[in-house]
Amino acid sequence: MPGYRIELELRSGLGTPLAADTLWGHIAWGIRYRRGNQALEDWLAAYDGPEPPLVISDPLPHGFFPRPALPRAARPAKLPPKDEADHMKRLEKRAWISWEAWGQTAAAVSPDSIQQALAAAPQPVPMAVTRAGVNRLTGGTAQPEGGTLFTAEQAYFGFDCPARFDVWCRSPQPAETVRRWFADGLAGGYGRDASAGLGYLAVVGIEERELPGLDAPNACVLLGPAVPRRGDPHRGFFRLGVRCGRLGGEFAVGPLPGGATQRHKRPVRVLMAGTLLIAAPVPAYVGRVLRGVHAEIEAIRHYGIAPVLPCRVEGPVLSHRLVSVPPTAGCPSSPPVQQNGLS
Repeated sequence: MPGYRIELELRSGLGTPLAADTLWGHIAWGIRYRRGNQALEDWLAAYDGPEPPLVISDPLPHGFFPRPALPRAARPAKLPPKDEADHMKRLEKRAWISWEAWGQTAAAVSPDSIQQALAAAPQPVPMAVTRAGVNRLTGGTAQPEGGTLFTAEQAYFGFDCPARFDVWCRSPQPAETVRRWFADGLAGGYGRDASAGLGYLAVVGIEERELPGLDAPNACVLLGPAVPRRGDPHRGFFRLGVRCGRLGGEFAVGPLPGGATQRHKRPVRVLMAGTLLIAAPVPAYVGRVLRGVHAEIEAIRHYGIAPVLPCRVEGPVLSHRLVSVPPTAGCPSSPPVQQNGLS
């Protein structure tokens, strides 16, 4: 399947965080609205075959990939000065690695090389944001210490363009068909409160483009949430999450088929973007579209496929105690969080 890079531009605030599974749901409803319910059923049925009609990543900040989940870099034997320790702490909080830094790191991924790449990445600009918090005991904004406002510091990257995001995808369809799917799915806005002006995402470009590759990769990084199929790579360093989806489109506000009343899907345990999987050869994507995620409507699906970013990890990483997680989906009561080889 050819690869594409879809460029989205955010032209409003967001009521729902950008995520591949939510975006895929919008695309599915867009197909139903434009071409009818039978076209949607045929599109969904194609996911049971050998070649899914569309595989998409999370919308990623333009020019960046998610930071791979790896053990922390070795701590220095001697306690570093405070300024250096504060700098290392800030690096640990960074979630994105630039394309340029990834190109210099992908062939020899290790905790040290990732830390060096993060240090060379564009520096975020801290900004203080004033907020009014609601006191849950009184229902007002008065704080226990007095006053009604407080400040919270947030970090922003200074881009030379509007807020743009890249969606890396694979599809057997031509570029114009893929662009139409995205445009139709986002025509009514994205996520919560779209009718009030939030979630205005515009498709500003599409190009046929493959993700950066390299010779003899032995690992890959997920670019979105995934639920592995049998046979998918399942050993590595994980970022685990639980997705609690809600029905969209007409089902978000109108009557449900057969008199159903439940508008939420069952929770699904997933591997999140940034998960690093050991794999040779590296697949084009990992995961599956799940059935049985709604208590009353069998036709409801949950998207759990992610394209992958090939890389090569060094020996010390492979010798680290890896975690193996079997493919799971359903309603975890208290999911054990295992990350970076630790439980």
